[in-house]
Amino acid sequence: MKFVPPKPHLDGVWRTPHRLETRQGFELMDRNERTVDFPPQVMEDIRRLIDPFTLRAYPEPEALYGRLAAWLNVPREMLLITMGADGGLRAVFDAFVAPGDEVVTVAPSYGMYPVLSAMAGATVRRVQFNADLSLPLEQVLARINHRTKAVVLANPNQPIERVYDEAEMVTLVEACAEHDALLVMDEAYHHFCPLTAAPLLRDHGNLVVVRSFSKAFGIAGLRVGYVISRPENIAHLEKVRPVYETSSVAIPVCLYLLEHDELMRSYVAEVKEAMGRLTATLRHLGFESSGRWGNSILVTLPSAVSGQDVGEALKKRGFLIRVETEPPLSNHLRVTVGSSAQAERFLAAFEGVVRDGRWSR
Repeated sequence: MKFVPPKPHLDGVWRTPHRLETRQGFELMDRNERTVDFPPQVMEDIRRLIDPFTLRAYPEPEALYGRLAAWLNVPREMLLITMGADGGLRAVFDAFVAPGDEVVTVAPSYGMYPVLSAMAGATVRRVQFNADLSLPLEQVLARINHRTKAVVLANPNQPIERVYDEAEMVTLVEACAEHDALLVMDEAYHHFCPLTAAPLLRDHGNLVVVRSFSKAFGIAGLRVGYVISRPENIAHLEKVRPVYETSSVAIPVCLYLLEHDELMRSYVAEVKEAMGRLTATLRHLGFESSGRWGNSILVTLPSAVSGQDVGEALKKRGFLIRVETEPPLSNHLRVTVGSSAQAERFLAAFEGVVRDGRWSR
């Protein structure tokens, strides 16, 4: 049997098969989604938006472009709607990164950055977090050189939270400009974090900001994101976009959420309150935790305790969490934060696992 080989550089791309089993019935605290249902009235409003025409007709996204541009207070020409933040990142790599280029990012961070680099035939240069979970800006700047085509950073970073302030972002975008490189700021957790690179777009043509409706807006299942950049860059991204940027179902839902953005803001406030409860109680129990500007916390387990065992024990109690093991993390739990009521339920389950295992910090 004869097979046709793929592009040579794809030999170095490995993707773990993505076969998620159903998670219905669990408390979803493992993937940084919205962890609680929308209010019943909101769900009823959204159901009324989905009529037969919505399902049978191709998407018409221009109304969303106009509403989103007004909501962000940017020209429509500075926007590209995408299939989630992933779609925005993929468009950036398709339009700007070529075989032989270098891409600078940090590790651990979003797992698609090195995958997208490999898919483009580029070499990824990852700056590792230090053993104390710090990452000075100088370490990132030291990796930028004449071969660098893009520096891709999540702000704030996950799972180790690292936030770049305005001064650092200015330093980064200017360092990239000196080497004709693009700075891509992945702001998936925008609205949880007040810091953004968007104001720098006024003066910097080598900056791209990528955002998502999955996190603070809470519609991860609809896969909607967007890119903000100078019109000259958006014109290049338009060349590689699919025929339709998003779905007919996603468009009216996004319009509704922008019109009722108090839903997003109240959820962000709820997450912040629950995060305070979680970290305070964990501290009282003797466990270190970190996280402030996203929608998850990182919990440090004792070295003698198996994070996988803790994860399985919590799953039996109805909670799905993420066990982080990529260096320099070892035996850390990443817990998505939602409501205060959910936080209390999680803490009760976690204390039960601690008691059953007869271990403490």
